[in-house]
Amino acid sequence: MGWPKWLWALSLAALIGPTPAEAASGQAGFVCTEAAATIKDGSTTPVDQGWADALMVFDFDRKLVFHGDGSERYPIRKITDRVITWQSETGALKGFFSRATLEAGEVSRQDGTWTQRTYACRANFYLSFAAQP
Repeated sequence: MGWPKWLWALSLAALIGPTPAEAASGQAGFVCTEAAATIKDGSTTPVDQGWADALMVFDFDRKLVFHGDGSERYPIRKITDRVITWQSETGALKGFFSRATLEAGEVSRQDGTWTQRTYACRANFYLSFAAQP
């Protein structure tokens, strides 16, 4: 006698569903293309093509997110099955990454001006440093 259909569906959902956030380990890298930038007054500014692509690396073991060449790094504040958030030590920059849609966004404040940036990302690599049995 075979498994009931509901048990097959439950097993399949467990296999392809999101993994628990606590299981995050290693590093994940994404190449992100800036989709829009908005300034404080609400006007959308054209994207500077010189900065159109950015690399984001999430180091889950050290709980840090790195930008570009690694000179910018921010503490990861929260990891859930849907989103990863980070914030600079001063609070001037806050960011998020959607694990479901691979979209990212940042809001920053500099000299009284607020800037919001949105990114469309694609997976580049994932490294796991966990010991294998």
